[in-house]
Amino acid sequence: MQQLLGQTIHNRYRIQSLLGRQTGRRTFLATDLATQSPVVVKLLLFNPDFTWEDFKLFEREANTLKALDHAAIPQYLDSFELDTQLGKGFALVQSYIDASSLETAIQAGRLFTEADLIEIAGQILEILIYLHGQNPPVIHRDIKPSNILLANRSGHSVGTLYLVDFGSVQTAINQNSGTITIVGSYGYIPLEQFAGKTTTASDLYGLGMTLIYLITGVHPADLPQINGQVDFSGDRISYRFSRWLKQMTNPHLDRRFDSTTAALKALHVDAESDGCNSHLKPASSQVELYRDCDRIEIITQKTPVADSCAGCIVLAFFSIILSLSTGSLVIGTSLFLSIILISGIYARNLVTTKEVLCIERNTKISIFYRRGSTQREHHSSPFQAINLLAYNPGYTFDRYINEQGRTITGGTVTISPNLSVYAGSLEYQVGGGHLSQAELWWLGQELSDFLNLEMKIIYPTPKVPAEQTCGCGC
Repeated sequence: MQQLLGQTIHNRYRIQSLLGRQTGRRTFLATDLATQSPVVVKLLLFNPDFTWEDFKLFEREANTLKALDHAAIPQYLDSFELDTQLGKGFALVQSYIDASSLETAIQAGRLFTEADLIEIAGQILEILIYLHGQNPPVIHRDIKPSNILLANRSGHSVGTLYLVDFGSVQTAINQNSGTITIVGSYGYIPLEQFAGKTTTASDLYGLGMTLIYLITGVHPADLPQINGQVDFSGDRISYRFSRWLKQMTNPHLDRRFDSTTAALKALHVDAESDGCNSHLKPASSQVELYRDCDRIEIITQKTPVADSCAGCIVLAFFSIILSLSTGSLVIGTSLFLSIILISGIYARNLVTTKEVLCIERNTKISIFYRRGSTQREHHSSPFQAINLLAYNPGYTFDRYINEQGRTITGGTVTISPNLSVYAGSLEYQVGGGHLSQAELWWLGQELSDFLNLEMKIIYPTPKVPAEQTCGCGC
């Protein structure tokens, strides 16, 4: 490649220096003689290393950059065929960003604080929201420290971040078929990418691993693993941020954030708040959830209207009827008493009984009832006894087999959704059987994350009464 240094290609771009090299591809810093500005020139040459897969990726990168317009992404400038001393090939010209990579920063010994890491994550997630919001979504597939550039550092900011190298890019509808060509960098790509099943959540995994590298200074492939997940435990970051990173880098696709927007929202959630899965909470839900690193509380209303007030309501009703059918003095007295009674009813019900499921890490799990400033514990178990988190989404069916093995039709049986935490032989039902499927799914994800316990989805067989017989054995 030394032959190209100082040469002018396409009568416009003078090659200055080599920036990078990959199999069959070279990246150069060049000068645009028409504007006298620095540019990046990527070359794909027809040499013994050339493959048609390389050409497809090269062409896809050019077409993708043409369609994008974002300040933190290189701008497409030009593309053309060329014939050089090294042979024929293709060239892609894009804008040059004067910045060093996160990889270079780590190699130089720079340390990033947690605030720095959160700012880096936020900026890259904003870029990914733009990419994933394209139609079809654009998936980068090779997010790593060397592909993230950092410039304009100040005392109040980590700097401005840029995402570069779209040579592995793919659209969500352009999935591989037939022979699979693995793209991306080992240690930064998730399992589904090895199988050619890339999704937008694959980019979240790459970003998460990049942040872990910035924390540890160790390549993700060299870190120990626990149950298939990279272990980066240490004191440099808070439990909340560590928990967020674990969800970003979960080896199971369905346990990562379901969108880039959800990941960004969870990144900035307060330590004690609606939890890191608050995006799953239904807008109309009245459930309260409080969570920090050592405690989670789920609060639901148990008795919106006290049954003991039913008699007061009936008495007030008859007082009003009586006032309308008697003299004026009695009318006034009855109305006055009615108003007092009804006011008392409403005042009483302003204080609602709430059911609280509370789990204190390494201490206990308990359910208690809270009314005003008083509370009463119902039952509790040691935290160590928690061994199962079970979710039943609920279902309805009109055909089933009873205890005698006969098929029964003609009616319907409905099983309500349910979420329970089991501690030994004790069951701790969440919400007392009054919550919706969506609410229970949200709370199940929160509990699963807090307990580091997989939520089991079950479909229990309902207890159906035996079919009545005539008593003759028929």
